[in-house]
Amino acid sequence: MEAFKYFEQEGNTYNLKIQKGLLYTLAFGCIAAIIAILMYSTSKATFLYIALFAFIGLMCILRTTGAIIFDSQNREIQRKRFFFSAPANYSFDDFDHFLIAKQKSYFITVMVQAIMVMRKDNKTRHILLAQTLFTAKPLQRLSEEVSTIMGLPQH
Repeated sequence: MEAFKYFEQEGNTYNLKIQKGLLYTLAFGCIAAIIAILMYSTSKATFLYIALFAFIGLMCILRTTGAIIFDSQNREIQRKRFFFSAPANYSFDDFDHFLIAKQKSYFITVMVQAIMVMRKDNKTRHILLAQTLFTAKPLQRLSEEVSTIMGLPQH
């Protein structure tokens, strides 16, 4: 039995660990921005800025309640974006490819995302697995673990 860094195994199901540290840090940054805006802003758009940062912070907190579950016995992936959203189910056969997307600013990698691209009912769906700041190496390991769980050939 193989130990996984990014998954918690329960029998034949593998739960992707949520990046709570990153998401809570982003939410805390939004709260700090709201406080700074309240203290120092003299703009007429203060309410708009506060609403934007409050929305982003709330989405970060809600994102920590989501789940991505890989069921290797039934060959299914279940994704819930938030605790109150309906789950979306995908078959391992719907898998098309992995995508590691990098966002750069002035030659510095700012954000990297690991995405599974699925083809279901002749439509392309994207499942965001994880995101990191500045480096893609952890996401490469994550995609290797997903490949192992799904039984995909290793390159």
